[in-house]
Amino acid sequence: MAAGVDAELSVNTTALTLPLRFLEWMGRNARWTLVAGIFGALLFQGLGETLRPLLPWFVGMIYALAMMRIDLPSMARRALHPTRALRTLGLSFAIIVVTPTVLWLIALVLGLPPEMRTALVYAHTAPPIASSAGICLLMGLDAVLALEISIVASLITPIVGPIVVLVLLGDTVALDGIALAGRLALIILGGTLAAIAIRRILTPNRIERNRIAFDGVTAIGMLFFLLPVFDGVVARVIASPLIAFWLLALIAITNFGMQFLAHRATRRIADDATAGATGILWGNRNVTLFLASVPDSPLFSLYVALYQFPMYFTPLVMRRLYAIRNRAFTAS
Repeated sequence: MAAGVDAELSVNTTALTLPLRFLEWMGRNARWTLVAGIFGALLFQGLGETLRPLLPWFVGMIYALAMMRIDLPSMARRALHPTRALRTLGLSFAIIVVTPTVLWLIALVLGLPPEMRTALVYAHTAPPIASSAGICLLMGLDAVLALEISIVASLITPIVGPIVVLVLLGDTVALDGIALAGRLALIILGGTLAAIAIRRILTPNRIERNRIAFDGVTAIGMLFFLLPVFDGVVARVIASPLIAFWLLALIAITNFGMQFLAHRATRRIADDATAGATGILWGNRNVTLFLASVPDSPLFSLYVALYQFPMYFTPLVMRRLYAIRNRAFTAS
């Protein structure tokens, strides 16, 4: 009898250990997992159309995966401190108002086509990606700062975003700010409630002990998000390879360039964790947010799909650049 119970416990332990080891392997290799996954997602184009209606759920899931690893009540208390709240609001407005304005002016001076200018404005009027905190956790950066700013920027975007678009682009697309605000609020609220429930069930200590495995869970969650976004991207690239090449070049330059500049500017007044998180927030945006607002723009749809490449390469590329920058900073 006892031998049978011991054998059953051994089987159950093995059944739990193998998935945990797999998730830990994914977590330790998360930078490479994201890079491999973005190419792997291209092989499952058929799933994209099916999963596209679930995109808001995937965004909520990504918020939940980051929030469940953070002490939310403590974060809320710190976030509501007047000085910190003012800093968060200031950075949020700079990200979603100043950045698209500057990029629009540069694009105008360079003579970029109107559709590319429009794509730049829409992409950079969007708030930071929901997974910015998750990426910061993978890279050992300030995930709390990333979560605070991504939430605040997401909540004020429906109010500020349509104004920025109207001023820079004219009355090209009528954005429904109220509907947009409602969707974002529901996504963030859903992610928050899910995170609180998961944190209560698993307990903070257990989550902390298995943080590497949860890095793997975060990476897997980000890969699922790719499937609906990549819907039809291969066909669009084959139809317009030259446009796709120039769009990807534009996206990579703006994404990595803003990350590096934001990191370098912030590093003068803050530590590496804060500076790195600021770079992640500035360069990586929730470009899918306005996708439904410009349904007749194949170029913007292609822009959104190609935008995922530098975003998912961020943990690999920027970690190396930050390391080079930090060595130079230390040597000086």
